[in-house]
Amino acid sequence: MRFRMVGAFLGLCASAAALPAEDLAVPPRALLAMTPDDFARTASVKDDALEVRATITTEPGYLERHGLLRIVQSDNFLRAFVDKTSGRTTFQLYQQILYVRRLYKYFDSVNYETPAGPRAVETINLGRIEHCLRSAVLVDRCTRIESVAVPLDEPLLKTIAAGYAPGNAATWHFRFKAQSGDDFDGVMVPAEVAGLLQAIADYKRTHGLTMR
Repeated sequence: MRFRMVGAFLGLCASAAALPAEDLAVPPRALLAMTPDDFARTASVKDDALEVRATITTEPGYLERHGLLRIVQSDNFLRAFVDKTSGRTTFQLYQQILYVRRLYKYFDSVNYETPAGPRAVETINLGRIEHCLRSAVLVDRCTRIESVAVPLDEPLLKTIAAGYAPGNAATWHFRFKAQSGDDFDGVMVPAEVAGLLQAIADYKRTHGLTMR
């Protein structure tokens, strides 16, 4: 899912405490209506004869755009890296954060929900991009993009995916943390997680790889 919000783990992990109803973030209806098949069908696959790992992502699945220019203010999706010899697969949550006329926050850690409670891990810095327009009137008008990744384990993803049911508003939440004290909250629907796992299974089946 593609926007900033605050909320609670809505029933995916029974041990997680819910916030009052008025504080819960509700994804757009269009996103809640998507199924694992939607995300599996639109998943991107980067793979050719020079790659030792196939990269599968849910990036094309859903994008929330804003304003006349239809800008994506922030974007998150899942990435999987499949070893083409062993079939071993590793997973990441990818987060891109857009800053308009603001400096980078340098989000170096993240808290995310698990059945045992919040887990804190360090982020992986994937790069920062800056685009600036300068004039006599407006000295510095910049748009900045910060990209980070979070390693994830397959058992957690399977737990989240199992929370999918048509019409169910359950979501998985995570919070990026900066040393300045700033937070950036995000959310993902179980259908996206289930769709990635389905796309991986389809790829492995097609290429004769083991299901690990």
